[in-house]
Amino acid sequence: MDLVTETDFLSRLIGTNIKVTTVHGCFQGELCHIHADRAILLIRVKDLSTGKPLPGAKLFFGQAILNVETVEEPSDHLGQERDEPVDESSGNMLSQPGVKHEEIDATTLQRMKESINSSGADQDINYIVIDQFQPTFGPAIRHLQNQKVLGLAAVALNVSRHGKLCWLQIATKSYIYLFDILLLGPRVFKNGLQMVFEDKGILKVVHDGRWLGNFLSHQYNVELKNVFDTQVADVYLFSMETGGFLPSCTSTVKECLTRYLKLSPSQVSFLIYKETLVKDNPSIWCDRPLPTAALKLLSLEVVHLLPLRSAMLDAMLADYTLLVDGYLNTCSQGSPDMLPSSEVSNN
Repeated sequence: MDLVTETDFLSRLIGTNIKVTTVHGCFQGELCHIHADRAILLIRVKDLSTGKPLPGAKLFFGQAILNVETVEEPSDHLGQERDEPVDESSGNMLSQPGVKHEEIDATTLQRMKESINSSGADQDINYIVIDQFQPTFGPAIRHLQNQKVLGLAAVALNVSRHGKLCWLQIATKSYIYLFDILLLGPRVFKNGLQMVFEDKGILKVVHDGRWLGNFLSHQYNVELKNVFDTQVADVYLFSMETGGFLPSCTSTVKECLTRYLKLSPSQVSFLIYKETLVKDNPSIWCDRPLPTAALKLLSLEVVHLLPLRSAMLDAMLADYTLLVDGYLNTCSQGSPDMLPSSEVSNN
């Protein structure tokens, strides 16, 4: 069976229980994802040689796989924790002690959908999931490189320089790209995203980009350059309005969207729900496959950043606009002799 045919066959088995025989042994689990290079990701994995469940998920590289076959025995009875983040470059588990991966149940999914509906967002929001390097990754990078302004957000397991980046959300005027960093691995930066993030000709709009910049710098050696931080912009505008005073605390993205874009509480309720969701299940962004409602939630988090920047710039230029209006009114009400000449004097 050739690579293309084999990958197509395996793609039809996603969500089913399979037995994988490799050069290292036999394993059974639920097929979660297939890479174009024939590497496969299993969750709820059991080592058939010992009969013991393995924690988290396990990535099997194509060159090590000898055989794949379906099995009828479900793997849910093992009672183990859900999949944990995978470092694709090494195939090792990056487990997070004390964090359990729970199923996204029907009730949670319904609440997600209600939160998205209450935001007033279009249910057909134009997002594209990038979870493999072919065929969508290349065109996405080329599109990003041709932009002047991008909206940028991210979610991680343990938001710190020692955490694990799960998703990167990047918005343009036309698309929202959701990069699955858990599945793509560090190559996502070397293959194009690093050039985008370090391009001084592309403005990156973020809200409180401190943790993300710190994260990218220490874990991937990537520097964010030419950044418009909406949290910093809010502090600057507060200082302008109060004659140089600083606010007692910084604003959340929810507060900024309400203040500058005039969004109603229901329209930003998805942000509150996202916080509650992560609090109840800290490892939710490690779940694969991620439900459509959760993907839309990630898209909503970044879709407002570009219009928010525009509104903030308008507010920053408010004094200048008033000055110009006054200048034009003075000129229009005066006599023609009062207007300065643009001609060069010969004297």
